[in-house]
Amino acid sequence: MKFIKNFNDFITDLKVVKFSAIAAVIIWIGGVLMALLIGQLDPAGPSHDPAGFNPAINYISDLGNQDLTPMPIIINWAMMNTALLSIPVALYWRRILIVDDIKLLRKILVNVSVLCLLIGMIGLFFVGVISEDVGEVWDKLFPIGYTWHDLVADIAFGFLLIAGILISTQCIIYPDILEETIGLTHAKRVRIIYVINAWVLTPIFYYMFYTVPYLWYTEKFWTFLPWWQWAPVWEWLLMFSLSFWLVSAGVLTKKQIDRELKK
Repeated sequence: MKFIKNFNDFITDLKVVKFSAIAAVIIWIGGVLMALLIGQLDPAGPSHDPAGFNPAINYISDLGNQDLTPMPIIINWAMMNTALLSIPVALYWRRILIVDDIKLLRKILVNVSVLCLLIGMIGLFFVGVISEDVGEVWDKLFPIGYTWHDLVADIAFGFLLIAGILISTQCIIYPDILEETIGLTHAKRVRIIYVINAWVLTPIFYYMFYTVPYLWYTEKFWTFLPWWQWAPVWEWLLMFSLSFWLVSAGVLTKKQIDRELKK
């Protein structure tokens, strides 16, 4: 019990949370950009595909496929470390969202939001662990009738989507969060952006990604499908919209902690 208490005190320490928020943002953005850059610098790749890695026809997880990039460890490492570093941030957001004299319904909403965020991060961690290459081995050793990599990716996307909508919604309908707790001077602009991203763009991208044909790049779907039915395009857009929310959460976390440390 003492170990659990000490560990909880450590991961909720303000300096630890601030470091985690900054590191998670840097690692995620840097990891994706570096993985994309390496994929372009080695266009043929081990599979000798002259087209190289193309976000229009290749899924995000393809950056973790050794057939399409010489260093799949980069995106997998970025996913795992971003997920782990985001845990202290998620726990800190519970502290941000819960204010004095909070009603029971709002408290339940906060706890559900944070729980969804944590589950989403667990899913993201295992997307890195069970990459496309590793997933092929898992599918043979532990067949479940569905690919392991797609399963953990679905968990990550689904729960991060829900968490993003719930937390953004609270920031929109409860002015005290952005204006009083965090102390934003342009809170109205943030709410407008959250409405557009969380309530409009993210659900559209999620719906399109899971309803268009899910085809592999080797099937050359771009020769017979219109671009709005290319699943990789919608997956990248979904990732960008979720990343925008997560990065903004990290920035707001740093801002709030800086305020607390000055007190």
